[in-house]
Amino acid sequence: MEKAKHHSVTMPQGGCISLYQMSPASDSHPRSKPLLVTHGTISNGQSVWPLAEHLAAAGFDCWVLEWGGHGKSEVAHKHQTFESPALYDVPVAIDTVLRVSKQNQLYWVSHSGGGHLPLMHLAHFPEQENKIAGLVSIGAQATHGALTLRHKARAAALWAITHLCGVTPKALAAVGTEGEPSKLLAQWAVWNLRQRWSGKSGIDYLKSLSSRTLPAFIIAGSKDEIAPAAGCRVFFDHLSSDDKQWLECGRTAGFSKDYNHGQLVMGRAAKEEIFPKIEQWLMDRNPTLKSPENVNSRTANPVNS
Repeated sequence: MEKAKHHSVTMPQGGCISLYQMSPASDSHPRSKPLLVTHGTISNGQSVWPLAEHLAAAGFDCWVLEWGGHGKSEVAHKHQTFESPALYDVPVAIDTVLRVSKQNQLYWVSHSGGGHLPLMHLAHFPEQENKIAGLVSIGAQATHGALTLRHKARAAALWAITHLCGVTPKALAAVGTEGEPSKLLAQWAVWNLRQRWSGKSGIDYLKSLSSRTLPAFIIAGSKDEIAPAAGCRVFFDHLSSDDKQWLECGRTAGFSKDYNHGQLVMGRAAKEEIFPKIEQWLMDRNPTLKSPENVNSRTANPVNS
């Protein structure tokens, strides 16, 4: 596997995204549809780097996306909502990956808030669905994060602090690697407090899922308080795809532990128990790739272009 190449792409509305391409050795595997591997809020590409490495070693053309304001990317403006990256960052990322890889479709593989982005984008631009071959969503939900009194108080505090500071400090999330550089999470807090995933224009994002027919693998952690399994299951149930799979990672399903939010993509257990299941789901839809047991794993390191 070659070293990851860094692409910084300016967005028309301002700011820029960062993309890191991890390509398998050109003589080892036929070209698959590329994977766009995306982190969530209060984090950057490092949180999903181990997953991207795993999938690239299996033969996939992997691209790690850092959307505006995370890692080496730049936010367009500090007052943006959660919808801003869905409307502006997502199309730039998809078009860049498809142009450089010379493919017409990609798979979107994401953790946490990264899973909301393509679904919100497609709610506004349904004609773009033909660019996404499938979706792997890990720990993403929008309605079940504030069901108890304790979680309501947490969501209300998140909303208040984000509005007061104009950003969300890293200290508010133990799983975070950096703060959120805009008011984005205030909107997420409102979704969960109202138990309604809707946009500023009134668009009902949950209802729009019934129009989505792309293949989907929805993964949840049985001990995830940020994205409770019940909330992730709402995404799964509303999708209309004939090809969709549900996985709740916990002891009752045969896993070594009950996974919390960060553990779904970070740590040894995720590498051993979850990553291979994601790899297999993608392999099943890309039969031209060689079997995993014939692949020699290598390590990718970021380099600047």
